[in-house]
Amino acid sequence: MGVQQFLQQSGFKVLAMSRLSSCEYSIVLYLLNCAISGLDQLITTETELASLTGHDDAEVGRAMGNLLTRNIIRVHYGDPTQKTRAKSLMIGMQFDLEKWSLDFADKATHDDAIVFPFRRIGHKNFQVVDGSRHDKNDRNSIKGEVATWQRVVEAFARGRNLNNGDLKKAEQAAKTLVETHPVDQVIVMILHFGAKIPTLSLLASSWQHYSELFEEEHQRVDLSDARQKHSELDQSVQDAAAKVLEKREELELSEDEITVLQILIKHRHPRRQLFWAYQVRTRYPKLAGFFDETAPLMLAVTTSGSVVKRTLE
Repeated sequence: MGVQQFLQQSGFKVLAMSRLSSCEYSIVLYLLNCAISGLDQLITTETELASLTGHDDAEVGRAMGNLLTRNIIRVHYGDPTQKTRAKSLMIGMQFDLEKWSLDFADKATHDDAIVFPFRRIGHKNFQVVDGSRHDKNDRNSIKGEVATWQRVVEAFARGRNLNNGDLKKAEQAAKTLVETHPVDQVIVMILHFGAKIPTLSLLASSWQHYSELFEEEHQRVDLSDARQKHSELDQSVQDAAAKVLEKREELELSEDEITVLQILIKHRHPRRQLFWAYQVRTRYPKLAGFFDETAPLMLAVTTSGSVVKRTLE
């Protein structure tokens, strides 16, 4: 149960940013390996632990002291009056990340170390999403955001017995999710995977993993029908582009506007290519009507070409 709690709280990502020494990481990884094998606590000595991790006794002693101070491990020594250096001890991981002391920032908590997805700002910069909107001056945006993240929390809480602490964490993660992904897609993920998503924080930090699982599972269901549907939608974009291109003289289209239409008509994946054209649609002012008509059909993609979400800006 302890290891599961550690994974649900994105423990490895927190651990990766905890700035431990080589010896400290060796001890922690050894304890995690033991815990995964069912050994939550070990009876050993510092000398034996040094031998297992490949470090000397003194270094292991200092590392254990630091890990214990930061509440990353739990240690209980045997008889304190024992004079020998090989004192027996019981050691195990502290799987409750809220008890960890992360000293790389003032008042830092495990939530500060979780790596969330990046959001594109404009066309050049990337910014880490921190769960709050960057257009707080827009009251309508704030109202809309509250409505969307509440929908995510309600979908996640359905059928679960969440206490106040769990709800507070769910709210924070829900705000992050609606910043980076369409709310309807988030809710579909939650309803699809159900209990396989133990926390919204895990969904936010492991979105790519769940997206790949979702795509794999859906590819096994009605694959031929799905391909036919995608083909029809691709053809709809190409037909719309061809219709506008026929009126090039009437609309007095520029050379760039004609070129982008020709690309969409001939492209193997027109709905994906439409996404990139849509991002710079201000360059094609006379195609505003075309973009309004086809925006619901496009597929938002990453630079690698993977579909990430639908954009209806």
